[in-house]
Amino acid sequence: MYLHTRLLFGIGTVTLAALVISLLVPLESIRGDVARETDASMQLAQLLLDVQHAVGSAKGSAEARFAATDEIRRANDLRHVRVSLVDDTGTLLATSPADEPQVGRLTRALLSSSPPSTLTYAVAYHAVPLGELRVSSNPMSEFAEIEQRVGRDLAVLALVLLAMSAALYGMVRQGLKPIAQVQAALANLQAGHLETRLPRFRLKDVDDISLRFNQCAAAMQEAAAQRRDLNRRIIEAEEEERRRLARELHDELGQSLTAIKVDAAYIAREAAGSAPKIVDSAHAIEKLSSNIMELIRSMLARLRPHGLETVGLRETLQDLVNGWQVRVADRFHCSLTIRGEVDILAPDLNITVYRLIQECLTNAVRHSRARMIAIRLSVEEQPASPGARRVLLDVTESEMAANATAVRTSGAGLLGMRERVEAHGGELKVDFNPAGGLSLHAWIPVIPDAAEVVHA
Repeated sequence: MYLHTRLLFGIGTVTLAALVISLLVPLESIRGDVARETDASMQLAQLLLDVQHAVGSAKGSAEARFAATDEIRRANDLRHVRVSLVDDTGTLLATSPADEPQVGRLTRALLSSSPPSTLTYAVAYHAVPLGELRVSSNPMSEFAEIEQRVGRDLAVLALVLLAMSAALYGMVRQGLKPIAQVQAALANLQAGHLETRLPRFRLKDVDDISLRFNQCAAAMQEAAAQRRDLNRRIIEAEEEERRRLARELHDELGQSLTAIKVDAAYIAREAAGSAPKIVDSAHAIEKLSSNIMELIRSMLARLRPHGLETVGLRETLQDLVNGWQVRVADRFHCSLTIRGEVDILAPDLNITVYRLIQECLTNAVRHSRARMIAIRLSVEEQPASPGARRVLLDVTESEMAANATAVRTSGAGLLGMRERVEAHGGELKVDFNPAGGLSLHAWIPVIPDAAEVVHA
């Protein structure tokens, strides 16, 4: 069943039920009205018959007048009419009890009537006039009944409308309940939870939306997995190329510079005393070779930190931070806090953590005007997966300088860090301070899921 079909069917059912109730309640009240009108007519006829019988059964005119008067006084309340007995002089002898209901002013104004009408006929005892009976109309009771009926009908109408509104609200809310689930699923998908899926629905059009949403989410999840796979392969190829360049610089260029330095020392020694200018040139070549070798050692440290394979991640990171601190001590102070077993991480995770911190320090030197940079690295258990561990990295810049400029919110460095983290199945968030600093928060699972492990 489609959503619009369900809503139309529900609205039609509720409307039909309200129509039936609106018809049955007035019909039920009509039965009582008919019974009351019939009883009123019978009471009037019975009173007239009783008066006629009392007059006919009397033994004299005085007794007949008294009997007629007594019957009228003992009569029940009459609806819509009043019966009176007057003598020949117009003196009122008796009046039947009459219902005098309270009628509202609005009813009196809306249901204005003509003056009461009166019917009269003579009452005689064996041709001796006793007076006349007057039957006067009394519409007030009818007005009161109409007022009560209108009030009752309005109450029924109000109840029916409230019931219809409640039923329609419930049906619309129940019918649109899947929309809230779709909205929540879209919000999760926007937040990056690509594993979000929608359940099956009984409504065909909503179920079609659920099916297409799940297909799109599955396609996005597969594309994200392929992108992580590709990023990880690119990063591994990049690190392998850096490792090859570092090895060639160390083996080839390093040995050549060493040979040049040795030859320069030999030339200086042989030319000592005979060619002072040659000695000076040899010493200059030797000094230049030493400077180039120092530059190569610095390049090797940036290309491939040799300490990761020898002394471990903790000492390598401490050397990295100390090296930056020495070079920029006049600008900011950098602190490093490490907790947990960081030296047992896999090599690819070691290099990822190292590159993240290295990029953070580089960005701080190039763009930030902070005086304090705090780096916190820890390995702890994942809250949602007992037994599984993750690496947490927090980098916070504080104590901004007075002339601090805004930090760039995009760039190849941050993009590269995000790709490295996501390639390991982690997540990276960067909060930028308008004053010029940033706070970086990253977590990486120590053992990625089997679907995310990529072997080079």
